[in-house]
Amino acid sequence: MSNSEPCSQQNPELVALHHVGAESTALLQRIAAASGCRLYSTAEPGHHVLAGWPDNLVRARTALLGEPALTSVRESVECALRRLDAELPLQATDESRVKLTTVAREMSVPTGTTMLVSREFSFDAAHNLPRYHGKCERLHGHTFKVRITVKAPLDAWSGMAFDFHHLKGPVEERVVKVLDHTYINETIANPSAEFMAAWIWEQLKDLPLHEVTVWETPTCSVTYNGPCKSV
Repeated sequence: MSNSEPCSQQNPELVALHHVGAESTALLQRIAAASGCRLYSTAEPGHHVLAGWPDNLVRARTALLGEPALTSVRESVECALRRLDAELPLQATDESRVKLTTVAREMSVPTGTTMLVSREFSFDAAHNLPRYHGKCERLHGHTFKVRITVKAPLDAWSGMAFDFHHLKGPVEERVVKVLDHTYINETIANPSAEFMAAWIWEQLKDLPLHEVTVWETPTCSVTYNGPCKSV
């Protein structure tokens, strides 16, 4: 038997082994001894009992992996180890390792700080440009991407300027659901990316808009900063 002391058990674990061939018994005895276990034979031929502490059984199981003739023995040892795992009590959590003990000091934010907050959306739609002489004059489709950017003062207490969630609702309801999987010309006359950006701005003008960007392709986009302001 191994000299290793058990952690919580007073008796070694016993694993019943059945139908072990005579030619495999000698090999099993060597593995048991090398793993710190003991192998006991019963009165019934081919039936044995493997005794060992959990750590010893783990070593035996590892040694058995390379012995196809003893697959059934390995499976019996694995079943015993799984049962032992389930029966072992959970170790107490060291609260000092998980409890929040310190927080960073408040960050100083200059009065009047503003932020640009953006959120991106996409939709699929078809359009054509009737006043353009070229391929885009014909009906075609795009996966359009839109980025909406608002400008808002930073709240020094919450650390937020404009909630991303408050962008999602208006844009999806007033823009994405209106244009997605449609023929855009039925909503916007001559729907170039430029006119689309201006139209989107108009639908969202109650928001503190900074700019609207529309991509027709991953490499082609336009940005609209709102109506010209008189000087």
